[in-house]
Amino acid sequence: MDEILDLATQLGKRIAADPRGKQMAAAQAALDASLQDRQLLGDYERQQHHIHSLEIAGKPIEPDDKRRLADLHNRVIGSTVIKNLLKAQADYVELMTLVSHHIEQAAVSGE
Repeated sequence: MDEILDLATQLGKRIAADPRGKQMAAAQAALDASLQDRQLLGDYERQQHHIHSLEIAGKPIEPDDKRRLADLHNRVIGSTVIKNLLKAQADYVELMTLVSHHIEQAAVSGE
């Protein structure tokens, strides 16, 4: 078991050193450093959750709620910090999916 965990640690370090790993870390650090973008993203996520909750409950969605979500959406897509984070996340998820696929194939085939 220790050998497997050591290999996992080594893999994690290699992933962190990969350009996609570095890009993800930098994008997350940029978001962490930007109070304005963190608040914007939080407001957007809360508004999405609010509207989703109304939909699930079968309650009407007020025009003000729709306008607020549209406004927040426009501000989110206009944020360079958030755009960079979303791009980095997509690239990172692609890398992790490939890694997971290769690990699974090797585990199943024994190679």
